[in-house]
Amino acid sequence: MISDRRRVRLRTALDEWFVVVVVALLALALLGGWGAYGAVADDSDEEFEQRTVEAWSTTGGFDHGATVQEENEVFPVGTELSDRSMYFAEIAPELEASFTYGYDAPEGDVAVDVEADRVIRSVGEADDEEEEVVEYWAVNETIAQEEIEGLEPGEEHTTSFAVDVPETAAEAEAIQEDLNESAGDLETVVEVRVALEGTIDGESIDRVDSYELVIEPDDATYVVEAPAAEERTEERTEEVAVAGSSGGLSSVVLALLGVGSVAALGVLGTARRKGTLAPSAAELERIDARYEREAFDDWISRGRLPAEIRERSRIEIETLEDLVDVAVDCDRRVLEDERDGRYYVVDGEAVYVYAPEGLEDDRDPVLEVDPQEAEEPTVIGDGSGEAELEDDSDDAD
Repeated sequence: MISDRRRVRLRTALDEWFVVVVVALLALALLGGWGAYGAVADDSDEEFEQRTVEAWSTTGGFDHGATVQEENEVFPVGTELSDRSMYFAEIAPELEASFTYGYDAPEGDVAVDVEADRVIRSVGEADDEEEEVVEYWAVNETIAQEEIEGLEPGEEHTTSFAVDVPETAAEAEAIQEDLNESAGDLETVVEVRVALEGTIDGESIDRVDSYELVIEPDDATYVVEAPAAEERTEERTEEVAVAGSSGGLSSVVLALLGVGSVAALGVLGTARRKGTLAPSAAELERIDARYEREAFDDWISRGRLPAEIRERSRIEIETLEDLVDVAVDCDRRVLEDERDGRYYVVDGEAVYVYAPEGLEDDRDPVLEVDPQEAEEPTVIGDGSGEAELEDDSDDAD
């Protein structure tokens, strides 16, 4: 919290620099008005941009394996070898594979047609930079085909098929000999085409996706390469509104700044007109007296002086600081009378008195002595920090 003295200094500074403060607040109010205009600008100020977002996605992948059919010293007959990069053609010649397909979307209802073709082809490097390979010839054979109606989002369908790898390799070599073709490299793949037709997320869909399982046979082994779960994302472009240059959080902040500036102008103007902006002389004296009293608190004791002491010869002191100096010289304490608000230093028959500004009279009236007060001890300071109690009853004896 701000202390009274700091508050008084702030009010004094505002009063002295009133014109400068008003000009600054007017400038802030104008700036805030510009911000408010930006915050409530017409919709025509909005800008739009095209953004690509993910609409839905499909996932297709292969699982493959081979069953041991011939006696050998390593694998018992009937052992299932699965998802290996290489298989042994002599003991497990038939590759057994499956293709699993599904899609993910907020909603959808589609029909799916899955067709798996064994493809033997001869390919080579392309001369045209736009193509990766050139195909010299190809032979296709459908080995599996299925139709699925009403495939829902999140559902998956699996299609199974098998390829006799040594038999396929022999067939490829026979075709190459018949064509007397030495150019290109032989390649065997299982191409799976997925035809998708229906509605996904409110849009009509009619598309075909293709996936490949590659088989590379050797004399005694064959290698299989295929995606396990290939995700393909379908994207679409949306028009999104973007805030104009005058909008945004900064405009709101400026608008709030303008409102605060106008409110501050109103408060300052009202206080200046009523004359309450700058602290009054009485208020300044009260604040100074309070802090002066706190500054000399170690030398002051509170109490009540009997009437006969206040009737002694009195010496008026101009300031509390001077009275404290007198108390130091006399080795006495300053006594603050709770009834009249004056400060006293009692030194023998003399009484030094300081009256703060604002008291009605320079001298206090003669107070009637309360019978009980007459029996109370007189408080006299000796400068030690403790007050001495002088009992008048001993003098009477």
